[in-house]
Amino acid sequence: MGMMWRKIALLLVVLTALVLGGATGAHSSARSFHLRFDTEFSRARLGSHWTKYHGRDGCCRMTYWAPSHLVEGGGLLTMNIGRDPAYGHKWIAAGMSQGRSLNQTYGWWSVRFRMAKGAGTAFGMMLWPKKGWPPEIDFAEEGPSMGANRSVVTSTLHYGRRNSMIRHSVRANFAKWHTVGVKWTPGRIAYRLDGHTWATVTGSHVPDRPMHLSIQTEVGPKGTDNTMPTSHTPSPTRLQINWVRVYRYS
Repeated sequence: MGMMWRKIALLLVVLTALVLGGATGAHSSARSFHLRFDTEFSRARLGSHWTKYHGRDGCCRMTYWAPSHLVEGGGLLTMNIGRDPAYGHKWIAAGMSQGRSLNQTYGWWSVRFRMAKGAGTAFGMMLWPKKGWPPEIDFAEEGPSMGANRSVVTSTLHYGRRNSMIRHSVRANFAKWHTVGVKWTPGRIAYRLDGHTWATVTGSHVPDRPMHLSIQTEVGPKGTDNTMPTSHTPSPTRLQINWVRVYRYS
């Protein structure tokens, strides 16, 4: 009997070790999000983490971005779209990027914002690749015709040599405060609105290279949408940001 109990005891020790070892292994391989960057504009200035746009880009043929249209104050960062005497009273927009400071593969980006209504104006929040294009992950974007109501944003994954696209849309009153974002993990993109996932993309099309956050306002034609500001479009039309947070995935 003594020998049998010793064998049973040894077997229990081995089984316990296997269970604990498996649990430890599972825990050590688990990955999660860790805060890497946090800017609350009520407490901090724009700082060196951001590069202000200056000039034009191919995405929006009528948009000119000027650093002077990024304004800090009142606890907010404001991107103004409006007519500017310094530029011949043309409509001028604003934009900023973390391309020179924070590129990472996978993570979670979150932005608290609102934007006033204004026909012919738009905004875009996206992850842009450190090198080469595509891919591109637009997690909150609209065309200029959508600015009059500010009630729909789209998400678009650009991928492949022919710029294939996977697109979704969600409705809310974006003239009021909302939190938008994207969780990007291996093989999966989850688009977020006010703490909830509203659309996902999975599979081999999901990027696996370093990307960074860019936020911009736009004016006038974009793609096939040729809407321009009207006499009723406020000048300036303001996009306001309360905070931006970036989490690494590890």
